Amino acid sequence: MRQEKKVNSRKKRIRRLLCLFFLLAFMITGYFVYRYYQNDKKQEDRFDQLEKIEEERDKKPIPSILPTEVTNPDWIGWLKIKGTSISYPVMQREDDSEYYLHRDFDGKYSFYGTPFLDSRCTIDSDNCIIYGHNINGGRMFGALHAYSSESYYKEHSEVSFRAGDEKRKYQIMSVMQTTTSSSVYSFTDVGNWNEYGGYVGKILSESLYQTEMGKKIKAELEKEAPEEFFRKFEFLTLSTCRSWVGRDARLLVISVRKPDEIIKE
Repeated sequence: MRQEKKVNSRKKRIRRLLCLFFLLAFMITGYFVYRYYQNDKKQEDRFDQLEKIEEERDKKPIPSILPTEVTNPDWIGWLKIKGTSISYPVMQREDDSEYYLHRDFDGKYSFYGTPFLDSRCTIDSDNCIIYGHNINGGRMFGALHAYSSESYYKEHSEVSFRAGDEKRKYQIMSVMQTTTSSSVYSFTDVGNWNEYGGYVGKILSESLYQTEMGKKIKAELEKEAPEEFFRKFEFLTLSTCRSWVGRDARLLVISVRKPDEIIKE
């Protein structure tokens, strides 16, 4: 009888300890979930604030490169695709290529990060490569995965990028499913027309479908001499991951414009 009481008492203590353990685990998990969503909300609010600043900036006759309301010199532009959730600042820190991979606009830790320009690029490179995280629910550059559908591309074929103090509009020419080893990631600035034409040909040939701009560029590439085609277009590449396929899998949405093209409001 006494032995049975000892066993029951031990079982009760174990149950109490287990209950305390799970309660503590629940509280810790709840705290981190709360912090996660709190930080998430702060970052969304900050993006909304910056978007309003960007809109006000556009109304100025001679907008400054950096509005007076913002003191971060890493802010180099604004990326927007009308009719989608993509409307974000673009950052670049020259001495740290992935500084904004997991940092918000103000340099604080963020799982989402902030879209950033490849450190090898300038805003006037032959191809500006901008990176952004693929976040569930189509957030950040996760929204780019809708471009796997040709019908979606047809409804959202234009990309706006305010680079420094210049407004630019690009037309999407290619959507690629590739990997980090793709030679397209080496296409930033090129020194000769053969290399330039080779990159353009690869971008066209590996597209998931043929776009209207892609058809136009392909015709010009085949018709003109390499030296005439050289740097006739500037490229903008948006890159995000396809984590469900593999660690190195990537989606690229590549758009193009003519350097001397004037934006008409």
